[in-house]
Amino acid sequence: MATTSAGSPISHSGQTLSRAVTFQFALDPSPEQKILLAKCAGARRFTMNHHLARVKVNLDARATEREILSEGGAPCEPSTSSLSWAAFSFINEFNAWKNGQSADSPVSGDGTRGLAWRHELPNDVFECASVDAARALENFSASRRGKRSGSPVGFPRFQAKGRVTPSFRLRNRAAANQAPSSQPIRFSDPAHLRLPKFGSVTLFGPTRKVRRMIESGRFHIYSATLTERAGRWIVSLNGVAAEFHQAERNRTNRHAVPVGVDRGIISLAVAADANGIPFESFEGVKTMKQALTNLKAANQALARTTPGSKGRQRARVRLAKTHRKVANTRRHLVHQASRSLVDRAQVLVIEDLNVAGMVRNRHLSRSISDAAMGELSRQLLYKAKWHGVEVRIADRFFPSSKICSGCGVVRNDLELSERTYSCGVCGLVLDRDLNAAINLARWQPKELSPVTLLAPTGIQLLSTA
Repeated sequence: MATTSAGSPISHSGQTLSRAVTFQFALDPSPEQKILLAKCAGARRFTMNHHLARVKVNLDARATEREILSEGGAPCEPSTSSLSWAAFSFINEFNAWKNGQSADSPVSGDGTRGLAWRHELPNDVFECASVDAARALENFSASRRGKRSGSPVGFPRFQAKGRVTPSFRLRNRAAANQAPSSQPIRFSDPAHLRLPKFGSVTLFGPTRKVRRMIESGRFHIYSATLTERAGRWIVSLNGVAAEFHQAERNRTNRHAVPVGVDRGIISLAVAADANGIPFESFEGVKTMKQALTNLKAANQALARTTPGSKGRQRARVRLAKTHRKVANTRRHLVHQASRSLVDRAQVLVIEDLNVAGMVRNRHLSRSISDAAMGELSRQLLYKAKWHGVEVRIADRFFPSSKICSGCGVVRNDLELSERTYSCGVCGLVLDRDLNAAINLARWQPKELSPVTLLAPTGIQLLSTA
């Protein structure tokens, strides 16, 4: 496959693909396809549990040997060799095991070795599950050695049916410069997506944008992740796309003055520029609050059902649908706000909020979660890179709400309940969030060196002063 010097693939039309993109569509599978989808999700759980069980047995055996040897004197290395946690090792081991080539391969009633149902499913389901298991164990190992940032990660949990979201991944085994019509994962027509072993699956919603991007060589599918949420299967097409046109990335009609964005609970975001002029304000997200009545009724209906009954299954789907509607509405509002800010501003300044710590406040946890503060910053980061917008990250301890945007005096006695900022020195009175947005727009880092940030999506962004 042709690539650039930076490693970006080149499509069949000569486009350089360097922008990570995901498109989601709801599926309308046939009854036979629904059964196959459930089988693939079960195969993924089965494969992951297979690898986790092998590793756990090996770790327990080595730990027992160390304990016995340490009692006899100086500690020494156990005789049981350790297993390789590499993805390729997992793939090779499971392929040999399910194909009947290992000594411990399962044996069917007729004497044949290997999994009897392995040919019914795409082989990618097993291999991608092996990769996921290796990645989870790698995170566990890095956390145990103190080389992983964030909260400590324990040994991966076993995948139990009904306790994990049914999901699996299929790879598009095709080069970016290969013709779209010959790729394993492709659109067979405007309403159908062709998947290996599944054939053509019906889609909901318009697909013209994605199909045109693929046909023109501006988007290449790497993989398709299929997930069941609230009784509906969703396909996520993950791949790389071409950069936006230069005119889209460097528009002259953008606001030249830096714009500060203050995220809050009452308002989703309040934006103002460094000159103190209000830029834009977005109404707060209250989807969870508005749906509390329906959620309460759905939870009560679920509690009254008998465990294991069909009525309980219907009640769980009803509750999940309510949560799905809340999440989709919240995500839609945040997408509108982030796109509007990126379209209009040249420089955006946001705070580095400790959202995980703020959620621990039991009085505000529901409101903070409903406000989608972390999701808004995530979308601003990757959309800003797409559109050529500079993003500056203010220090977490910068008192943007306590500083007077008129005279610069800091009010250390400002309470969270005070929604209007009033300065006793210069007499300034204005909305608290607007005052914070103005201060953010004027924020300057102590060092002028560039700061490289890693967005939650895995995209590296460059934030400069």
